[in-house]
Amino acid sequence: MLGYFIGQICKYRLSVCVQNLARAFPHLSYHEINTHRDNFYRNFARIIWENFNSSQVKVQLSESALEIISKLQKQRRQTIFLLGHYGNWEVIAKIPQFTHMPIQALYKPLKNKIFNYLSYKKRTKHGMRLLPAQHALRTLLREKQTPSITFFIADQFPGHDNGIAVEFLQQPTFMFSGAEKLARQLDTYVGYVSLKPLNKQVWELDIKPICDHAAATSEGLITKQFASMLEKSIQEDPSWWLWTHRRWK
Repeated sequence: MLGYFIGQICKYRLSVCVQNLARAFPHLSYHEINTHRDNFYRNFARIIWENFNSSQVKVQLSESALEIISKLQKQRRQTIFLLGHYGNWEVIAKIPQFTHMPIQALYKPLKNKIFNYLSYKKRTKHGMRLLPAQHALRTLLREKQTPSITFFIADQFPGHDNGIAVEFLQQPTFMFSGAEKLARQLDTYVGYVSLKPLNKQVWELDIKPICDHAAATSEGLITKQFASMLEKSIQEDPSWWLWTHRRWK
């Protein structure tokens, strides 16, 4: 019901959602596009509900994710994990319970001080540190001798003068490249994070390697690999990506 209300009654960015779906899947019929649209708004409603009831939401790591984090912890590696606006990305705030390594993520402070305070408090409740995006590069370079895991949500629109151009969902797309630049400077391990709903209020987090030593990669490879992996996740189930995001401006 909430999804129907958001999509069909409030029509929250409805035209943006439909246009993005149609551009990403030009081979689909109008009926199929509408089905994906309805499924997206249903899942979007679930994520909204979960973020208001975050104490009831659980995250578990896949076997491969646990193995990767354990290996990185033993090796004391600087690590960067890339993910997109796919599934409930807010559950990464609960990852500190799975490792002794410092966990941090980039964020953009909200203009409304009250909302920013509440959002910050919720996201740091389980031990995650939030780094203001404009200071992240300087902070991580200063702390490069301290092994940590940094999460980047890397599918936002970076502007036409920034990022790397890739082919993504059937169209030329600029991808945020700041995470790759930092990874290459610090010679970090880089992995792709995907989220899959197991059942109501439970998410499984999986990690797939992108590279072991970022400094050894050619320019653009990490960003292109991330885009390819995210695209595969979206193609497997389009309903979990944030189609209301004005991605192609």
